[in-house]
Amino acid sequence: MASSKPGVPATENDPKVSSKVVPRAASEAAAAAVAARGGRVIVVRLPQVHDTRKQGLVSYAIQVAREKGVSAYVGDGHNRWPAAHRLDTARLYRLALEREVAGATYHAVAEEGISVKEICEVVGKELNVPVVSLAPEVAQGHFGWLAHFIGWDIPASSVQTRKQLGWNPAGPGMIAPASSD
Repeated sequence: MASSKPGVPATENDPKVSSKVVPRAASEAAAAAVAARGGRVIVVRLPQVHDTRKQGLVSYAIQVAREKGVSAYVGDGHNRWPAAHRLDTARLYRLALEREVAGATYHAVAEEGISVKEICEVVGKELNVPVVSLAPEVAQGHFGWLAHFIGWDIPASSVQTRKQLGWNPAGPGMIAPASSD
């Protein structure tokens, strides 16, 4: 997910972005190619999908924090990532398939944007490691491949998806206390 306007939540109507900017945009380009040949395509844009075992890109940030002994964010850490619980995401897929609107784009977003600093503070507390800010120029050395994403501010809205599908996410938030899933 990426908005066409920095700092503004992405919507389902935002234009497709280049796969050079957002790597997973290549899947939307492939979907458009299938649709151009008459295929019935629905796009579901995913945020950080989480449960008690996996948390999207956050799982890799946790791994890096364990390896490096610090939970780090870039700059002031106020950049945001959208999120949704895996069960809410599964319900959205079911609703999208039941509705079956070819060419539709949906956002599986329960939480519009959680600051990366807040995420890192929870990781630091749980792992009992310090939480630190890194300058952008050292992010690559610290995070490796994750550096490409860690500083992105990519809030996203699901207002249209909720209205169109009657989708109402009910799962725990990414930073909510762990449930028993």
